[in-house]
Amino acid sequence: MLEVKKEDAVEVSIMNHIDHKKRDAKKVEQMFSNIATRYDLLNHVLSFGLDIGWRKKVAMETGRCDSIPRKIKCHRILDVCTGTGDMAIELCRFWKGTAQVEGLDFSQELINIGREKIQKAKLNNLITFREGNAEKLPYDDEQFDAVTITFGLRNINNRFKALKEFYRVAKPGGRFVCLEFSQPTNPFFAHIYFFYLMKLAPFVSKIFGSDHAAYQYLGNTIKDFPSPPELISLIESAGWKEVTNYNLAGGIVAVHRGSKQ
Repeated sequence: MLEVKKEDAVEVSIMNHIDHKKRDAKKVEQMFSNIATRYDLLNHVLSFGLDIGWRKKVAMETGRCDSIPRKIKCHRILDVCTGTGDMAIELCRFWKGTAQVEGLDFSQELINIGREKIQKAKLNNLITFREGNAEKLPYDDEQFDAVTITFGLRNINNRFKALKEFYRVAKPGGRFVCLEFSQPTNPFFAHIYFFYLMKLAPFVSKIFGSDHAAYQYLGNTIKDFPSPPELISLIESAGWKEVTNYNLAGGIVAVHRGSKQ
C-alpha cells in the first residue's frame, strides 16, 4: 500500500472542500499552485487551442475605444490574475515591445513558471511579475494605461472590490478588458457544453495528471458566474464607463471592456 504523506492529505482535503461560491482566497491559491505544472497544457487542450486566439482579442482591445476613432497608446499595462503569463506575453507581442507589462497573481508557483517562459522568450525587460491580491493591488493610483484580466475574475472572492481596485490604478482614459467564461445562449449547445465542462473536462484533466477536483470547482464557478448583462452592471458600478461586451465561440467566453473617464 502506498504511503500518503500528511501534507498531501491536507492538500487533497483543501481541494475537495473549496466552496465555489465563497471562493476562499487561500484555498483557491493552493488549488492553482497544485495544478501549476499542468496549467498551460490543460488550458490549451480543454479549449481546443481556442484560448490562444481569445487572448489576441484581449490584446487588440487594449488599443481601441469605441468613442475614440484612433488607436490608444499603451505604455504600461497591468495583467491581473496573470497565471503563467500567457496574456502578458501576448500583450507584449501586440504592442511590439513599446509597452511595459506588469503581471500580478497570488500563486507563486504559477509566477515561477511565467518567469521561465519570459526568459526563454527574451521578454525579461518588458514583463515584470509580482505576487499580490487582486482585491488590494500593491500599486499607487493612476499607474496603468490598461488593465486586463483573463479567466480570473470568477475566482475572485469580492469581485466588486477588485473591479474598484482596477479602476483606481488605471489612468484617466485607461482601458479595462476582461475575458471570462460565460454561458452559451443556445439551449442545445449549452446542454452539450455544460456536460463537457462538468463531466469530460475533469476526466481529461485526470488523464493528463492534474487534479480533477480543481476542474470540477472551475466548472462550478463558470455555471454560477454572472450573465453578461449582470457583469456589465457590476463593472459599471465600480466606476467604469462605456462598458460593452461581445461573445466568442458561441457564448463560451465573453469579452467585456470599459474605460476610465
